[in-house]
Amino acid sequence: MKLIQLVKREYRKSRQKRWNALFDKKINEKAEAALANLAKQGKSISPSQLKACNDYAQDVLGSKAFSPWLQVYTTFRGEFLEGWIPDNYMGRVISPGLNGHFENLSVYKTLSKRILETDLMPDLAYFVKGSWVLVSGEPVSLNEVKSACFEDYPFVFIKRDFSFQGNGVIKLSPDDFDEFDFGSFGDSVIQAPIFQHSILNELSPNAVATIRITTLKQQGKQAKNILSGLRVGQKGMDIIDSKSSIRVPIFLESGEFYSKGITAEWETLESHPESGIKFKGKSIPFYSKIVKSCEQLHNRIPHLQLIGWDVSVTDSGEIKLIEWNTGHPGIIYTEPTTGPSFKGLGWENLWKKM
Repeated sequence: MKLIQLVKREYRKSRQKRWNALFDKKINEKAEAALANLAKQGKSISPSQLKACNDYAQDVLGSKAFSPWLQVYTTFRGEFLEGWIPDNYMGRVISPGLNGHFENLSVYKTLSKRILETDLMPDLAYFVKGSWVLVSGEPVSLNEVKSACFEDYPFVFIKRDFSFQGNGVIKLSPDDFDEFDFGSFGDSVIQAPIFQHSILNELSPNAVATIRITTLKQQGKQAKNILSGLRVGQKGMDIIDSKSSIRVPIFLESGEFYSKGITAEWETLESHPESGIKFKGKSIPFYSKIVKSCEQLHNRIPHLQLIGWDVSVTDSGEIKLIEWNTGHPGIIYTEPTTGPSFKGLGWENLWKKM
C-alpha cells in the first residue's frame, strides 16, 4: 500500500512539473516578444542586471523560469528592483495558491451577478441552456428579451461564459439582435451599455475604458486595493481587448495616471494617438468611491483572497461593474512602472508551500 501511494505521489509530481513547464513556456514566449519590442526601441539589459534577474528568480522565487519577466521589467525601467512578481509566477503560484478551487469562478458570466449579489452589474438577461431568463429569474421569450434590451438602449453587449480580455464579447444593435445565432454562441449574458465619465470618454470615445482595481482579502482582514490600472481604446475599437488597447498604470493611493500609456508592443505614449490628450496630470474620476465599492464587494466573499474588478464610472459618480476576475490578474504593465506592487506580502515564499 505504501509503495502504491509513493508511486501515485511521484506521478502527480511529475505531471505537475510537466504542466508547470508548459505554462512557463507559453507565458515566457510573451516575455521574449516584449524584450524584442523593447530592443527595437533601443532598450537593453546589462550583464549585471541579467544576473540579478536570474539569481532572484532561482534563489528567491525557486526557478530560473521566472527570470524572463523580471528581465522585461528591468529592461523597461532601466534598473532591477527586488520584490517584482513575474507574470508566470502570478499565474501558476500566487493565483491558485490564494484562490484555490475557486480560481476560475469568474469565467461564468451568467452567474456573476448572482454570486456577487450586486446592482452594480448592468445585466439585462441571460441565455442559459437554450432558454432566456431576466435578471429577476423570470423565464421569457426572445421577443421579450429584445424589448427589455432596446426599450431604453440603442445597443447592448452580449458576453459569453468563459470570455476574457474582450474575446467573446459582441456589440448588438436591434438589427444585429434579429440576425444573431444565440444557440451557437452559447450560454451568455446581455448587458446594458455604459455611458462613461466625460474624462474617460475623451480618452476612449468608442470603447468604454476599463478601470482595473485588484483587491486582496487576507484571512481575518478587510479587503484592500493593491493594484490599479486603466485600459483605453484606440480608433476603430468598440470593445476593449488585450491586443489593441493602451494600458495606463495608475498610482495606487491617488488614482493619478502614470505619465505614459503603454501599447501591447511596449511602446510608450505621452498622449493618446488619436485625441492627442496627454496622460500626465489626469486621474481616475471618483477614484476613492470606486476603490471602496470594490473592497466592499470583496469583503462579501472570504473564499477568494485575490480579485480583479473591471469597472467604469459615469459623470454622476455611478459605478458600473463590467466584470470580475478571480484568476490570473494582469500585472505586466504596472510592475515595471508603479510597482513593485506586492512587496511585503510574503508571496515570494508561496512556491515553497506547493
